[in-house]
Amino acid sequence: MSNEVTVLSANALPTVVIPSLEEFREVAQSSSFLQRIQLYSKGRYVETGLISPGHFGVPVSEDEIEDLGTEIDLLVISLRLKAIDMSDKDAISVTYDSTSPEYSRIRDAADTTKDSHCMYGPTFLVFERGSGRSYEMFFGNKSMRREATKLYGFLPLSPEKAAELSAKTGKTIEPHGPQTCTLKAKYVTAKGYGWHVPVCYPCSTPFDNLPSIEAMSDELLKFHAIKGDEVEKVEEPAGKRRAR
Repeated sequence: MSNEVTVLSANALPTVVIPSLEEFREVAQSSSFLQRIQLYSKGRYVETGLISPGHFGVPVSEDEIEDLGTEIDLLVISLRLKAIDMSDKDAISVTYDSTSPEYSRIRDAADTTKDSHCMYGPTFLVFERGSGRSYEMFFGNKSMRREATKLYGFLPLSPEKAAELSAKTGKTIEPHGPQTCTLKAKYVTAKGYGWHVPVCYPCSTPFDNLPSIEAMSDELLKFHAIKGDEVEKVEEPAGKRRAR
């Protein structure tokens, strides 16, 4: 069986699905935000024993992390660009507009200032096999951004984009739906420091618990409905976001 999810073709599930303005507004106003997957290496949750270093996890509450283990299988559904400034823990700035002055400010601070508490990069909408749920996963630092280029290849490819790539490369490139990959945690060291990074591989085992097209479309709406003026508190569940 192919690792491509044939029930979710490029035509059936575009990168962004917005059936109607009314539905979009309903989802945007909902409190049911997507949770997020994080790769834990250091920090409070590791130090207090809630999760082991090198494990992927989902923050559930102040005192609970859902441990997904050292390896996760993902269906890669969609992508946005995100920048976050965590220098003020009480008013964390988040933007999804890569053309905005705020995004540029955060990106420049992350690239030029040590310990700026700023991050930027792609954030993916993924479906995780083990938990059977959809999540956001942010690749916001330098080492994670490098690996994110591999995840990009597992995103859906529309007929229009496939035709464009075929013309550019001179090769026949077929459109396809979202594809599956495996992320594994790897420990790396540099300049006396060590931390864990995700490493991406093709997934060798077909998924047998995929949600319906309708459910996946709802998750897409939630993912793309999040606005750039959201304020998030670090290492808290997504449902605790509040407005400034």
